[in-house]
Amino acid sequence: MKLMEREEVESFIRELERHLKAVVDFKGFLLKVGDEKIRLVPVEVFEASKAFPGVQHMGLYVAKWRRYPALTIEGCMYLRSVDSSAVVELDREQAMKWMRGGPVEVGNRGRLVIGVYKGFYLGSAVVDRTGRAYPQIPKWRRIPE
Repeated sequence: MKLMEREEVESFIRELERHLKAVVDFKGFLLKVGDEKIRLVPVEVFEASKAFPGVQHMGLYVAKWRRYPALTIEGCMYLRSVDSSAVVELDREQAMKWMRGGPVEVGNRGRLVIGVYKGFYLGSAVVDRTGRAYPQIPKWRRIPE
C-alpha cells in the first residue's frame, strides 16, 4: 500500500477525463495497492491509521489502472458528470449479463464506458473494436450463472 504522488493522481484523473469525458471528485487520499488497484481513503482514516502500524488494508476500492483506468461500482459514485457518449443505458437482460462479467453489445462508443441500469452505476467496461463492452467486474462480485 503506497500513497500516490500528486503527479500520479493528476495523471490518473486526466486519464479518466480523457476516456470518459468525466469530472471526478475524490475527496481524500488515493493509495496504490499492488500495481493496479487504487483505494480512496478519507483524510481522518489515513491520519488514524498512523497509530496502527500493522494496517493491511484501508479505504474503498475505487479503480484499477492498467492501460485504462477502470472504475469500480463504488468508484463510479464519485463521478460528478459524465459525457453521455461514455454512458450505456442497459436493460434488465443486459445488466444481468454485465454483472455476470459477460460482454454486452454497446456499439462504437470509445475505449471505456460506464454501464447504468435504472439510474444505478454498474462500473466501467473496456470496449473492443467490434463494439462489445467487457465489464471490469471482479470474479468474486459477479452474479453466478
